Amino acid sequence: MKKVIDIEERIPSMRERRRRRANRKFIFIVSIFLVALLSILYFQSSFSRIGKIQLIGASIHEPSVYLEKSSIQEGEGLWSFTKKKVKERLAEVEGVQEVEVTRKWFRDVKIHITEWRPTAYIEKDGRYDLLLENGEVLKQAKVSPESDAPILNGFEDEEIQVKLTAQLENMENNVYQLISEILYTGTKIEPNHITVFMDDGYEVKVLIPTFAEKMVYYPQIIAQLGGDEKGVIDMEVGTYFTPYSQIYGLEEAFAEEMEEEEDEENE
Repeated sequence: MKKVIDIEERIPSMRERRRRRANRKFIFIVSIFLVALLSILYFQSSFSRIGKIQLIGASIHEPSVYLEKSSIQEGEGLWSFTKKKVKERLAEVEGVQEVEVTRKWFRDVKIHITEWRPTAYIEKDGRYDLLLENGEVLKQAKVSPESDAPILNGFEDEEIQVKLTAQLENMENNVYQLISEILYTGTKIEPNHITVFMDDGYEVKVLIPTFAEKMVYYPQIIAQLGGDEKGVIDMEVGTYFTPYSQIYGLEEAFAEEMEEEEDEENE
């Protein structure tokens, strides 16, 4: 037998449900209003303006180059730009490998630049062009080379430059740091010959395809020589050492060593 429920018994519960439903709608409407109001106040206040632009990773270019290219300025709206567009603009700068753009603390912008690492400097027409690890060459007129990158002299062929760059990238860092200058001595018949001038006073003759492989043994060779007399280490085929005294004459070699000692004392 079905139970008959009086309508008077149902009315209180129906009223309660309607009241709760009306309260939820009211709270929802008020929340939307407050969010809209706060958004308006935020975008009209100084809190929505860029307070500081932090640039990290600038080395081969001045920070101002990247800031100008980004088209972002302090005081502008924090949401007036898209990170994608900024990254695309900065990626157009020579030597840039990767870009990351983030908004920080509601007011600041952080731009992190990852540049291709400098491999060497190419001496040309009285200036030093910067050779990067990806093979790209940056024109830098009248820029003195850094101490941590060797100078390339006589390298005109781009293909040869790319081959040498690959060798320098694969080289042990402790040996790479000792290289002062690399002179291209190749010909059309034998295009891979180079002469390497080391910071410790030795010269190394080697072929480009085996450059990194052969230079692994350089510290051991120097240790065996003892440093009593500088000279030329030939690694093109085997490994041979010829003192400067036999190549240039005893007096000239002695004069060069004296000049090196004086330079070290002045430093």
